[in-house]
Amino acid sequence: MTQTGRGTASFRAFRLTASFLAAFKKSNFSAASLSQHRLTFSSILEEIPLRIRTNALLGTFLDRGVEGPAYGALDLGNAATTKNLEQIVDTLDSYRTEDGNVSYVSRQIAREKAKADSYVAKRREENQARIAQGLAPLPEEDIGRLFRIPAEPSRLESLLLLGQLDAYGQSLEAGAGTGLVKMYAVNK
Repeated sequence: MTQTGRGTASFRAFRLTASFLAAFKKSNFSAASLSQHRLTFSSILEEIPLRIRTNALLGTFLDRGVEGPAYGALDLGNAATTKNLEQIVDTLDSYRTEDGNVSYVSRQIAREKAKADSYVAKRREENQARIAQGLAPLPEEDIGRLFRIPAEPSRLESLLLLGQLDAYGQSLEAGAGTGLVKMYAVNK
């Protein structure tokens, strides 16, 4: 998008990978599911090769740009770099918020599991004491009914935000490199 805005036609096509679709069908993006499907932010989409054919008139139009003569070579790219950095900061904030939410739910799960494990251990001790006294053991209760252990949080949002950060970083790398070369050339 940034390259197209600067007068360079840039087209890319992507599709969802088979491993992402398998996890999506199960609607499970827990850490175990991500590991099982070998999903990372870079394995959600795969690029599809494109071949664009145009006639000579359209090719000339795309090469020159819509607004007339192409002055893109004189553009130092500072606006695009600034915009890219703003997007990175916004995405980092979103990722930090999402990471905090996942951490909070993970701590809740750990607390509830610890309560349930403590209850089960206490009940076993009581039953062992009752059996030693010749009494009937207390019935085992359904732990799922007594303790509300939340489901593991979905990691999909975190995964997508990491992918977004990676894309912004690559775009920044490409744009900043070109901009630095142009600024160096202007200063000489």
